[in-house]
Amino acid sequence: MPDPAGQEAAGIVAGLHNGTGGRLVYNEKTERLEVRDGLGSLIDEMAAGTAGKVVDVSGQEYRLSFGKDEMGRRSVLVRAGPGMQKPITLEVFGRSAVLSIEASLLATLDINEEVFYESSICGEVYMICGQGATREAVKLKAR
Repeated sequence: MPDPAGQEAAGIVAGLHNGTGGRLVYNEKTERLEVRDGLGSLIDEMAAGTAGKVVDVSGQEYRLSFGKDEMGRRSVLVRAGPGMQKPITLEVFGRSAVLSIEASLLATLDINEEVFYESSICGEVYMICGQGATREAVKLKAR
């Protein structure tokens, strides 16, 4: 069975697709999660405690939940929005990702600005690593 998320990730690495989607950025001054487009324009923002908010960026729908874990670290849960029929691409706290429509990605921002990425047990999640000719797609495994 073909893996559409894997094909999308391979296309980004090969330079066939630009992988442009939304960007999720934590703003320390406002303590909000900002959703930006590929050009950096602010599309939406959300406070901690937001659950299941659907945001459209350049034709891609994301379902986002943003808050804090039990250790007080900021975290965001990303899933494809209800209208998506193909994998989604986006940048989460500085790293590019491709998610199949069934998958979810949890990104946790540690106090020292280190980011931990965890995929769901269903669907496929690929992180795009490196720059230019040294880019690669790394499939995240569920724990």
